[in-house]
Amino acid sequence: MKKLLVPFILLSMSLFIAACNSDEGSTEETDNETNTESTEETTKSDEMEMKSALLDYQMEIINTVNANDSAIYAFEAAKAKEEDKPSDEEIAKLKTDAEAAAKTVAEDVHALEVPAALDAKNEEIQGALDDLAKSYETRAANLSDEANAEYTESDEQFAAFEEKMAAVYEEAGLTKPSFSADIVD
Repeated sequence: MKKLLVPFILLSMSLFIAACNSDEGSTEETDNETNTESTEETTKSDEMEMKSALLDYQMEIINTVNANDSAIYAFEAAKAKEEDKPSDEEIAKLKTDAEAAAKTVAEDVHALEVPAALDAKNEEIQGALDDLAKSYETRAANLSDEANAEYTESDEQFAAFEEKMAAVYEEAGLTKPSFSADIVD
């Protein structure tokens, strides 16, 4: 009987040791799964933070431009009037105001700071903002008294701004914005 007891005890101990080793392996697997889930959650959180920051920044850009650009559109509307057209002096004053407004918008756009949440896209956004500021600087330099004046260079710079911002939005998984639709004419 003693001879049977020793192999039985050895078998029991080996099963016990094997079971303990199996538990340690599943603990490591659980830790790895938890770490992977945590990393995925962090990545999703970062993506959501970037999307939110982009949308907030879009509104900041629009509000910055709209705060001072109304004089530009007032000048364009006044010179296009066929009835009740303003006098030459009034047009000259509106033009001076429009030039000052366009320069102010350009300065304000240059003063915009890219939020920390968008640091990964800072270079692209800054390049887009430079195009937006140049668009208003060019508009200020080329304002014309002609009723149907075209501002091709300024419009191209604005389009370059929109294209660069669209790329940033699309890379973040957002629909590209139409800044031209949101900036008051």
